[in-house]
Amino acid sequence: MKNALTLTEKETFFLKENRQDPVTGDEFCVGDEIVFCASCKSAFLKESWEYMNSKHCGQTFTLKKFPVQSKLKLSKPIVYDFRKADTNNRIFAYLIDNLVAIVLATISFFAFMGFNNNFFDVLPFLIGIAYMLFRDIIGIKSSIGKRIMGLYFIHTQTQKKASPFVLLFRNVFYWICLFAAISLVVFLEAVTGASGVIGSLLGFGLLIANIVHVIIVLANQNNIFDRILRIELVEKRK
Repeated sequence: MKNALTLTEKETFFLKENRQDPVTGDEFCVGDEIVFCASCKSAFLKESWEYMNSKHCGQTFTLKKFPVQSKLKLSKPIVYDFRKADTNNRIFAYLIDNLVAIVLATISFFAFMGFNNNFFDVLPFLIGIAYMLFRDIIGIKSSIGKRIMGLYFIHTQTQKKASPFVLLFRNVFYWICLFAAISLVVFLEAVTGASGVIGSLLGFGLLIANIVHVIIVLANQNNIFDRILRIELVEKRK
């Protein structure tokens, strides 16, 4: 008969199950010819299979070899050593980085205050901006403020630390928006001739916008721009 398998001592897993023929109730023994239903994997003696007109589960297909014993494998849940960054820690990290930028700018101001050159007049400002721009690279994938607060960025898909190039792009984008706002102030003052008035109004607006940035954006666990870059600020579990 087609696909009638002879039970041997090699099929130890099958023998340990102590299975019985569903038709006769006889236990399977070494030397028996067994037929397996291809649909439900039920085992029958050859004679029982023929008695059922070689049909079970509404079909006639049989297995060509003893089925492999199936084992249920339960995957262990993945436990990461980080969690979403706390709102207060995010804000403190941002304020620390701003303080570092101010300190660097102040030091450079006093260091170059004796030079009579327009470049050295704006150098402290540029140094402060440079730190904020490259802060996540200077601090080795995390700024000084973030490292003090135990924060760092991860890629949301790989769950690994975010690329420094992605973080640099993130900071560059922020400062491009800031410079665009400053350029708009200068342009409007040049066009209207209202020197100082527009600058004061829009400067106050920029200050309010920065406060909103600290309160709302930093308080958001995963803002829109970070979601676009597929990054998220996290902190180590305690």
